[in-house]
Amino acid sequence: MKSVALAVAAALALSAASAGADEPAAPPRYPPSSARAKVIVGGVAVTALSYGAAFLAATSWPEVPGSSELKIPIAGPWMALAKNGCASDDPDCGAKLYLRGALTVVGGLAQLAGLGLVAEGIFMTTEARSAQPAAITVRPAPVITATGMGAGVVGTF
Repeated sequence: MKSVALAVAAALALSAASAGADEPAAPPRYPPSSARAKVIVGGVAVTALSYGAAFLAATSWPEVPGSSELKIPIAGPWMALAKNGCASDDPDCGAKLYLRGALTVVGGLAQLAGLGLVAEGIFMTTEARSAQPAAITVRPAPVITATGMGAGVVGTF
């Protein structure tokens, strides 16, 4: 009896509901083209703020090993992480070393995230702008009547 109940439960769990063929798929929606500039500016701001914080830390504590590398944008935090260590006047820095390393990694990731946002803003797919009709269009057109022919001008205003 148990095996029959397990078989029925397995059959119900593995059976999938069939999708109707007449269900139309929703077209993909993209952000408007005006979002592109906002994403790029946001990415530049994230990169600039995280680089500014790293530069401030480098100038505030120049005696810490690897602090001069923090003045280099993007790659600086990773280079500073390789040289992370205790200062000569504080050989037993302990938890400060780990905190400084974690903050260096967070700063490096924030700079990379800002660059990623800039790249996303440049390469993102947006909705196409709707074609705006011109205010005035004028074009020549042939005029053919029962008694003659000629040229005329038509347009939209």
